[in-house]
Amino acid sequence: MQPASRVASSLVSTAIRKQGFVQAEIVTRWAHIVGPELAESTVPVSLRFPRGSRIGATLRVRCPSAFAPLLTHRGARVIEMVNSFFGYQAVAKMEVQQGPLPPVRRRRPYEKKPLDEAQTDHLSSLVGDGELSPLQEAVKSLGEFVLSHARDEGSDDKK
Repeated sequence: MQPASRVASSLVSTAIRKQGFVQAEIVTRWAHIVGPELAESTVPVSLRFPRGSRIGATLRVRCPSAFAPLLTHRGARVIEMVNSFFGYQAVAKMEVQQGPLPPVRRRRPYEKKPLDEAQTDHLSSLVGDGELSPLQEAVKSLGEFVLSHARDEGSDDKK
């Protein structure tokens, strides 16, 4: 068996290559490459190399029209950051494509809620007390999450 991350990465890489990207990392690590400020307002659209070459690519980046002048101004810096990420002069020029960005789903921070005494006792009877193995710790943490959120869902139904 393979780890799910490896399988998912290969599937994503195939889909991204169809969009003109040779390396999926430019999409998946965009915020790391250009920094959070630029990543918030931009998204890489394609990376096209000249036929038969691995240098001198054209990077197309989409941004809202209000951000386009700033992105154009910072184009040389973006190219420098992308080339630094690749480790060689992969990108020679950047094209700015104006348009809406895809919606970004932001995760809400996990809020650990305390369990009541009955739930704690029930979980301890299932997992055990005292010195716990890493697997038991993981199961206990999952159990705490499930029980605390099940209680929330039940309380919402009563309102």
